[in-house]
Amino acid sequence: MAIVRVELGRRSQEQRDAIIQGITDVLVANGAKSEGTQVILYELDMNVWGKGGETFVRRAAKQGIELPH
Repeated sequence: MAIVRVELGRRSQEQRDAIIQGITDVLVANGAKSEGTQVILYELDMNVWGKGGETFVRRAAKQGIELPH
């Protein structure tokens, strides 16, 4: 059995499904059983996650990119 915990910014349901399937596929390709593989996504708002002293929302705004809050 494998349990994978992933922390990431918010995604659409379509993206979540693809991430879960992709991680499962990698583990199955390396000997895990699909039915025993669990993937848990921990989604964070990008305004509570930072790098270099700034939130990712602020960093993106400086580059003209709008991220979900």
